[in-house]
Amino acid sequence: MPQLLGFIKGYERDLCLVHENLCVSTALMRNEVWRPPGYGFIKINFDASYIPGNSFATIAILARNHRGEVIEAVTYLVEGVDDAFVAEARACERVLILAKLKGFRRLIVEGDSLTVIKKPIKNEEDRSIIRPIVHNIHRLRQGFDEVSYKFVNRPFNAAAHILAVEGRHRKLCGAWVDGIPETVRLVVEEDWLRWC
Repeated sequence: MPQLLGFIKGYERDLCLVHENLCVSTALMRNEVWRPPGYGFIKINFDASYIPGNSFATIAILARNHRGEVIEAVTYLVEGVDDAFVAEARACERVLILAKLKGFRRLIVEGDSLTVIKKPIKNEEDRSIIRPIVHNIHRLRQGFDEVSYKFVNRPFNAAAHILAVEGRHRKLCGAWVDGIPETVRLVVEEDWLRWC
């Protein structure tokens, strides 16, 4: 019971932070655009598509290089997921697993779940429901030269979000070897045009 209360209090703090940041970030968002990472880095956006009652989620990972080109697009079906919070945490964990398999060394990890993005940054004991996932993220992090985590508002994570929805609809688990769906390609192209 104390763990649940701790989680609820932490979640309440995060909601207050989100509310405060929304006031500031909506003004900033008008001038903000998605930007590719610096040379030598890979920027990986992640998201999850979860429908309550199904006990599974679709998570999406979209990796882009310093030119903004999509170099990896993957969706996974994850079973045993009881809420969106756990689904987002699993997606963040899968980012590091995929990056390790692909040999990426320097990462910028972006997601639209503030709580999930903050967990790997903190060095304090985690008492939330995603504690085992966060522990694994910390363990996986040790295999990279550099990893930074950044919270982004949904519009800057749209390509990953749409990829998750497409993966759920098509029930695709794995890499999009025939290219990314047209809906995702359009968002990536829009990001590129706004950036240039």
